[in-house]
Amino acid sequence: MKNRGRFFLFEGIDGSGKTTLSKLVADNLQSLGHEAKWHREPTDGPHGRELRSFLSGQLLLEPESEWELFQKDREESVTEMILPTLRKGIHIIQDRYFYSTAAYQGGRSKTPEEILKLSLGFPKPDMIFYLQITPEEAEGRRKKRGMQKEAFDDLEEQRRIAKNYSIVLPQTTIYLPAKEDLNYLNELALSHILEFLDNI
Repeated sequence: MKNRGRFFLFEGIDGSGKTTLSKLVADNLQSLGHEAKWHREPTDGPHGRELRSFLSGQLLLEPESEWELFQKDREESVTEMILPTLRKGIHIIQDRYFYSTAAYQGGRSKTPEEILKLSLGFPKPDMIFYLQITPEEAEGRRKKRGMQKEAFDDLEEQRRIAKNYSIVLPQTTIYLPAKEDLNYLNELALSHILEFLDNI
């Protein structure tokens, strides 16, 4: 369906810069005359707010409960935002999706592969960008920026997450060098997106 919106996803470990970049890409896409919305998971809905309390250390959850809460938040995200927006012909630039869940929760109550398999019913992104950076470099960035410590900030956890990403991301993923200048990364991501949109 040519006139439906397209779904562009940004993934990466903590401190990779994906939130900043994805917002910038969404803003620039809009300035170029494309209807686009920036979206994130966890969402700002009730399940998403509960997850953010967990991630900030204010709430303790068992691994199985973590995964269930991510699933509920995503179901709401897909039903209430992603699908209606795409049907209106509006593009989505998204910060995190089920690949994040597979990477972060994988190896806790379920393997990354099991989580990915349980996510097959959700709409697939048209394009995935992964901000590539080592866990050590990302840790240095988080400390330099004074970012609030979160549930998965431990270096060994970030190494586990990075390894899980290498397992679950599809071969079509576009890897962006996260250490490069933000404007360069924005231009690089936009060039891929605009080329894709020109060819549909």
